Amino acid sequence: MQEHRLAAIMFTDIAGYTALMGSDEKRAFEMLNTNRDIHTHYLKKYNGDLVKEMGDGMLISFDLATNAVRCAIEIQIACLKKNIPLTIGIHEGEVIFEASDVFGDGVNIASRLQAATEKGGITISESVYRDVKNKADIKTQFIEERLFKNIDEPIKIYNVSCEEPPVPEGPLGRLRRQHRKPLIRGINRIITPVIAVVAAATVFFIIYGSTTIPFSERDWIIISDFENLTNEQLFDNSLNTAFTLSINQSRYLNVLTRQRMFQTLGRMEKQDITNIDEETGKEIAVREGVEIMIVPNISKVGQQYILTAKILETKTGDIFKSEVLYAKNEDDIINKLDQLSKKIRRNLGESKYRISDQSKPLSKVTTSSLQALKEYSLGIENHLRLDFEKARIHYENAIRIDSNFTAAKASLGNLLFERYDREAGRKWLDEAIKSIDNLTDREKYSILAFYAANVENDLDKGIAYTKRQVELYPDDPVYHNNLGWYFQNQEKYNLAVDEYKKALGTDPNMVLTYGGLIWIYLQHLGQMDSAMTWTNHMIKYAPDNPWAYFYLGCCHVGLNALEKAETAYLKAGELNLNFLMNNYRLAHTYRLQGKYEKAIGVLEDVLEKNSEEFTAHYDLGINYDLSGKEDMARNHFLEYRKISQKWLDNYPNDPKSYVYYGILLTRMGDKNAGWEIGKRGIEIDSTIYFEYAQLLAVQDRKEEALDYLEKALESGYRDLVWIKLHPDLQVLHTEARFNDLILTFFNRL
Repeated sequence: MQEHRLAAIMFTDIAGYTALMGSDEKRAFEMLNTNRDIHTHYLKKYNGDLVKEMGDGMLISFDLATNAVRCAIEIQIACLKKNIPLTIGIHEGEVIFEASDVFGDGVNIASRLQAATEKGGITISESVYRDVKNKADIKTQFIEERLFKNIDEPIKIYNVSCEEPPVPEGPLGRLRRQHRKPLIRGINRIITPVIAVVAAATVFFIIYGSTTIPFSERDWIIISDFENLTNEQLFDNSLNTAFTLSINQSRYLNVLTRQRMFQTLGRMEKQDITNIDEETGKEIAVREGVEIMIVPNISKVGQQYILTAKILETKTGDIFKSEVLYAKNEDDIINKLDQLSKKIRRNLGESKYRISDQSKPLSKVTTSSLQALKEYSLGIENHLRLDFEKARIHYENAIRIDSNFTAAKASLGNLLFERYDREAGRKWLDEAIKSIDNLTDREKYSILAFYAANVENDLDKGIAYTKRQVELYPDDPVYHNNLGWYFQNQEKYNLAVDEYKKALGTDPNMVLTYGGLIWIYLQHLGQMDSAMTWTNHMIKYAPDNPWAYFYLGCCHVGLNALEKAETAYLKAGELNLNFLMNNYRLAHTYRLQGKYEKAIGVLEDVLEKNSEEFTAHYDLGINYDLSGKEDMARNHFLEYRKISQKWLDNYPNDPKSYVYYGILLTRMGDKNAGWEIGKRGIEIDSTIYFEYAQLLAVQDRKEEALDYLEKALESGYRDLVWIKLHPDLQVLHTEARFNDLILTFFNRL
């Protein structure tokens, strides 16, 4: 039975052996036996398989090119000591194992390399060189690019130094040192156990799996982009999504998402990179602390396609295992991708039972059309890069090619619902829901949760689906973030905080998650110390994000450090000149410090950029009034009055509109009219304590204002920062009772 796989093939030969047999047969046989003993010793050490002996030559295979080269170095050093003039050639490529032999171009190339080697030397091909070039214990030198007989393409060849024996590093070497002797010593102990124990062990292996790769359940891996060696554009961008999707069905391992990889590249200042090749993937992996990487490629020989995937250690580049599958034609590629992903999962230790239980065919969860798959993959790529128009076009193309492509319908529906036309988005989501069971569990529950929360407005159902995602994939930070967001919208703030923290525990670079967590601490829990702690974390991981410094400014306001708050808000403004909310907070901070002219400058800039930003008129009126410019203050209050009157006309049953209009009239000098209109708000809704406290404060009814502020705090209002920044409550700051309330409800002055 034939087996196709990637292997490192090594040929060795004793130079001049035939001539030696003619002149000194005894010496020749001694040399042959010594050579065989040396090979046997080092093949065992480096897990080499002797395929066959050919007189004085040997054909050997290795799973890893690094092992082949290290073995060759030690063999060559030992032979030189025994005066055996050995030549060695090594090539790595796809070969065919059958019975006790091996065939293919990889074998022919290794043979040609050995024949071209000088006595005492080792020659390797470029494919081997790529695997060993970063190994400190293996020294190489480029020789030339040469054409060999019966080999179509020229081969770059390299010489390997044999001056010093290799000292391999990394977990592979440690693993083998740890496990070789116990296996031998334990033989006598394993022979005698009863059959029941053997049966139990067999069941355990089938269910729980086993691996020699240093990988544990729920560890993380990175998958590089499929390298297309076929020169057929169809495979550009078409295989990445499908291969990752297939592997990602596993609940045994975690795959670093493409979005997270691009975010890491951004922090590495390599945001222009669009292709995650092997070297880029290793850089990302080392930065993210991921130790295992999968490197897939597709090539073509005749009409057959060859799909290959290497499992390697990211720090050293050691290849733990390679898998090769052959697809008869294009139509067979999707099926072979499925098989390849299952082999990878098995090699990483996942049991056959779990793989079978957690795998849906790619042709079902995506499409059987490679062209549709390519369009869908391009849609995902552009969606991640926030190019929504291109993403929409590619999703539509995918559906046009395959009208049963459920994942494409769901992605298009999600995009249209959030960015374009909610009704059109709902239509496509409805279509996807009809065949939702075709999708992987990850996709299925993501779509169901989104549909429930956003289309049906049923947060409880959305939470139930998201909890199911968390149960199935507990290490996915996105699901914890989404669950936190749903809890936050239900005002279950402590539950939301727990989920946000779990998300950040897995991925500390999730900017939106920091925003949700910090905002809860600031606005809903009033916990300044916790807000400050997480803000500092956000600044550490997102130092160029303006929101991080906005939150820092808010924390300093809550902690009575107005100068530090000013500095933080200024920093946020430098990072985003059009950060409107930040500009308002900066102006409030200037006002509290008596820097009215600076506050006015900020607010005038707001109006210059957007003349319809009417809130700026109100704040300008206050600052002009505080700086003694009553005419300028009145002009801005009059502008603000226009919109306030419209609010009343448009929302006659909104209690807060009456309160705000009453506050404005009071500031414009009509205290009685302001009171009469403003108090209608509390008559409509007696629970708007915080807003009513503002009206009472500007009416100079401070004790009553403090009564209502206390009611607001007793009812759960906890936005300490806004209590301190609010211009209508500033007159209360000098009241002892105001400070007592802050101390009582927030445990600090």
